[in-house]
Order: sequence, then C-alpha cells, then structure tokens
Amino acid sequence: MNESKIIKIWTLITKIFLVGLLIQFFVQTFVTYQLHGTGTLWNLVWMWKEIIILAIAGFLIWFLSKRNIREARRKTTPIKQFVLRFGITLLVMLFVSIVITQSGVGITVMSLRYSMMWFFIFIIFFAFAYLFFGTREINIVKRYTRIIKALLVWSLVRWGILWLIPNLLGHFWYNQFNYEWDIGIAPPAVYYTQYDSGFVRNQFLFERPISRGFFLVAFWPLFFLLCMKKKSRSDKAIRGWLYGLAMLSTFSRAAWIAWAIEIVILVLLQMNRKHWKVALYSFLPLLLLFAGVTYVGRDQIINRSFSNNGHLSMIVSAAQKVIQKPFFGRGAGFAGPASHYLPAGEAYNPENQYLQIWLEYGVFWFAWRMYLYLWLHLIGRNAYKLEQHTEKHKLLKKARLYGILIFGLSLGLFGLTIEWFVLHSFVDRMIVYPFMAVFGLTYALYLKSLTNKH
Repeated sequence: MNESKIIKIWTLITKIFLVGLLIQFFVQTFVTYQLHGTGTLWNLVWMWKEIIILAIAGFLIWFLSKRNIREARRKTTPIKQFVLRFGITLLVMLFVSIVITQSGVGITVMSLRYSMMWFFIFIIFFAFAYLFFGTREINIVKRYTRIIKALLVWSLVRWGILWLIPNLLGHFWYNQFNYEWDIGIAPPAVYYTQYDSGFVRNQFLFERPISRGFFLVAFWPLFFLLCMKKKSRSDKAIRGWLYGLAMLSTFSRAAWIAWAIEIVILVLLQMNRKHWKVALYSFLPLLLLFAGVTYVGRDQIINRSFSNNGHLSMIVSAAQKVIQKPFFGRGAGFAGPASHYLPAGEAYNPENQYLQIWLEYGVFWFAWRMYLYLWLHLIGRNAYKLEQHTEKHKLLKKARLYGILIFGLSLGLFGLTIEWFVLHSFVDRMIVYPFMAVFGLTYALYLKSLTNKH
C-alpha cells in the first residue's frame, strides 16, 4: 500500500473518530433504550473508538517493523523520551496494582483505560502524522473547529426548546423523571441547577452539562485562534457571544471559571493596542453578563446545596483516605469511573481528579503521571516562546501557525486542569479522545514544519 493511499484512509478514519465521538452518547441512548440494543455485541460496538486506537497502534508497529531499526528510531526520535516515560509509568502502575495492592488484572485494565489512554492517543496520532503527513495537512483540525462553530447554534436552539418543552427529549428516549444520569438508566431529559428544580442546564449531545462544559473549555483556545483571530470585529463579537452563551447555558461553575481564566490569558497575550480594544469590546460585556446572571440567580447558581455539600464532603473524605495510605494508594479502580465496574455499592467518586489518581496508585505513580501531563504544557510554552522571539522571516508561516495552535491546545488542557480540583474533567472520552488526537496530530505537523519537511 503506497503512502498516499495510507494518508487518505487515515484521514477518513480520523474524521470518523472525531465526529463519531460528538454523537456517540446520543446514538447510544437511542439504541439502548429504544432498540434495546444491549449485550456483548453492542458493548463491542460502543468500543469502536478503542478498536480504532488499537488498530492504528497495530499498524504503526507493523509499519515500523518493516523499516530498519536506525530509520525507525530516527522517525520516532522527537517524542522518544516521552514514550519511554509513558512506558515506565505503565509498568509502575501494573506493578503497584497487581503485586502490591493486588487489585486484579481486569480492574487495572479498566483503570488504565480511563487514566492513561489519553497519553496513548497523543502518541499514536503524533506518530502517524509525523510518519505520513506533510506540513499542509492541517485541514482536519480546521474542519473540526468549523463543526464546533456550527454546533454552537444548535446547542443553543436545543437549550431554548428544553426551557419551553422540558419533556421533548423523552421522544428521543431520554427520561424526564431521572435527574442524574448513572450507568444502567436512561439519561435525564433535562438537568437543573438545583437537582430537580431551578434553571435548565444545557448538555447538548453530551452525557451531562459538565461534560459539555469540559468540551467548551478544552477547545475554546483552538476555536479562538482558528475561528476568531484575524476576523472582523463583528465576526469576533458574534462568534465570541455564541461560544459564551453556550458556556453560560451549561451552568457549570467550574467551566465558567476555567473559561474566564483562559480568556484573561488570551487577552493578556494580545499586546497590540488594537487587539486589546477588540478583546475588551467583545469579552468584557460577556463576562459582565456572566456576573449579572450569577448575581441575579445566585440562589440557583451559587447556593446549590446539593452540589456544594456533595463536592466538599467528598473532597475532604478523599483527602483523609490519601493521608491514610499515601505511598502506594488503595488499588486500581478504587476511585473514579473504573470503580463503577466493581460490585454494586462499591463505586466511589472523590470529586477531585488529583485525589483520584493518588488514591488509586499512591504518590509515586501520581508524580510520574503528572510529569507526562506537565510535559504537554512545556511544549505549549516552548512553542509560544519560539513564535514570539523568532524573527518572522526565520520561522516559516506554517511553523508559526502550528506553534500558536500547540500553545492553544496546551491552554485548553490547562483549563481542564483547573476543573480537576472539583471534577473528573479528563476521563470523559467524548472530550479526552478527540482533544488528544488533535493535540498529537498538530504537534507532529509543528515539528515537521520546523524542519521544513513536506
């Protein structure tokens, strides 16, 4: 198979991967609760994304095995140290889980799926793009941000309809009498700010309003850089307000805070006076709207006793558990999404992703995993510094573009990190999988553009 054909097939697979993850929860709800599609076969169908990931990894192993060792090493050098540390982290995780805490292979694999898969996705999408793509192949990322732009309008339309017709999604096999989604039950037709009352929250096609908030926080910097930067003032204002209203409609306070911090960072980096004025005209009224809505609806938004008390008590309890066993943790799957695969009644949510990681594997694995995560920030910072401190004629236009996009993705990751303190923002596959795929792909193109490889 020649490389041009490989690129066409892989491009199609990538589009299916990115778009399919946007609609999976909606489709899965329909199949499960209307067509009653359950059982082993359907469980395998819903793992289509993991099958794609493993297929890409298998192909890469096969392809590199056909090349001589020296060439294979040369082609994988750019992130060799990252891959090495990723492998060491996996080995430490398996050792702690199976030998020390004796958690079992099955629950360890499930924990790995939630805790480490996103690094793996970054690696394989980077490797494929670095091996086969030329520096022009940014169209996948641009098209994805255009899809996000188009879906902003539809998400607001859906939110408005839910205000007027709360039981509408009952026709799509959601359940208007459920107020919180859990495994084994139909998802709620409507989420409210006060559990079963208050303001209607918008989750769009995602599992929960917080999931929609995760997505908007993760992709906001990329959206800003590709869909707003260098646009007219009116275009910037319209697109910024659409994004802002979509964010507002989730009523996710963690997402609001993370998004506001992202905006401040992006505005501060616009040192040109003209850019400052545009940013102030566009975003200051939007932030004031958020502040006004929060003040007027403070009893529904801030004083949410069900959410506030739940978050605080769970975080305090989790911190106490960490102190009791800080070094090797309590075993894979003890906390977080993987714990739902334990026997009934043993699922445990610490409402803090830092504490979840520490609870499962202890301080050593926590430190290794945080190194991998911080490395992704480091490449974003380095790309931004290079773009800012290199004369324009010495850095190719494509390298400048990819460099600023890498910074934007790193900033999106930072936004999700802020939400880690009170939520599990980096285990939701509808957000993590596409985000890390785009991150890996873009970083590969960035490195190729620096060496002028076409």
